[in-house]
Amino acid sequence: MIRLAVIGIGRMGSRHARNLLGGVVKGAKLVAVCDTDKETLDGFCGKYKVVGYTDFVEMLDKEKPDGVIIATPHISHIAIACECVKREIHTLLEKPISITVKEARKVVDALNSKDSVIGAMMFNQRTNRMYRKAKQLIDSGKIGKIQRVNFTVTDWYRTQFYYDMGGWRACWSGEGGGTLINQCVHQLDVLQWLIGMPEKVYAICKTVGRDITTENDVTAMLSYKDHECVFTASTHEIPGTNRLEIAGDKGKIAIEKYKMSYWLNEYSESEINARSTRDYGNKKDKKSKKYTLSYGLSRMIYDGIYGQQSRIIKNFVKAIERGDKNILIARMEEGINGLTLINAMNMSSWLNRPVNLPIDEDEYERLLKEKINDELDAKRKDNN
Repeated sequence: MIRLAVIGIGRMGSRHARNLLGGVVKGAKLVAVCDTDKETLDGFCGKYKVVGYTDFVEMLDKEKPDGVIIATPHISHIAIACECVKREIHTLLEKPISITVKEARKVVDALNSKDSVIGAMMFNQRTNRMYRKAKQLIDSGKIGKIQRVNFTVTDWYRTQFYYDMGGWRACWSGEGGGTLINQCVHQLDVLQWLIGMPEKVYAICKTVGRDITTENDVTAMLSYKDHECVFTASTHEIPGTNRLEIAGDKGKIAIEKYKMSYWLNEYSESEINARSTRDYGNKKDKKSKKYTLSYGLSRMIYDGIYGQQSRIIKNFVKAIERGDKNILIARMEEGINGLTLINAMNMSSWLNRPVNLPIDEDEYERLLKEKINDELDAKRKDNN
């Protein structure tokens, strides 16, 4: 039986802990939880009869868990994860891996020095059967060479009340960013997982209709060697849209929230063009077959009760049992790519120019520190 502890029992961490207590993850049991908020901790431990700690180091010393799930605010991820890895404790980290790429490299380096330690990311969108089908279509070459990508994510609606719930939300000093690092980290991980990393990024990030200091509206152009990707995201649009389109020269993929359609052409676009004897192409050459795939009602019901995240925890436990990090759905070091896109979009918007990848990690930390200092100065003035 794999002994797990959960560090941070807010909205997501408490769900992970309840799933473990409820036997949702076979082969694992919850031995302790930790949270710096004693009122929250006492309430959870009193209700579920589990051992609780306010100091995660004390918990690690006393309980000696096989693995931990870290679900604390972003800014604390790396310090906690590095301590766990140093003690050779298997570690599953909630997204994002960190707030800066330079900081994130510390835990990746720690993992590289502890080869037996399993390090995983909570990228639950990778368990979505539609995205997994898209990856299979792309990797197998069935849709051919990618020509265009559009990803619109405007269904993460958040009110002012949401931002006011916690002082760390949507501020540079507490969260390290806004909608990009909080919500869109999921889609940006899926994007790089499916089509890889771009060569450069140009982004416009704005704050629309909310009293926050970070972005809640993003439009970005990601430039690849042979194609472009337009990424659009916001948390203020009603009704919102969640749609990914990937067009290749032999087909197209379109994924919405619960439905996927894909088309496979009989011929590639270059073949259609070469064979054409008329201005709009030969009709018989442009034939394609359409396929559909739904998210699945049973999966929707399961997610509503237990969350997609439980599938990642099950995978994490299986990797620990087998001692095989290669079976992980998302290894911790893969968190670097999505975070790179987030840092690049912020940097591009701040500098009002395209940013080449890999980014200048020191420059990003300098610019972020300026944002944090300006934000804290403004808060001090408001309090005086």
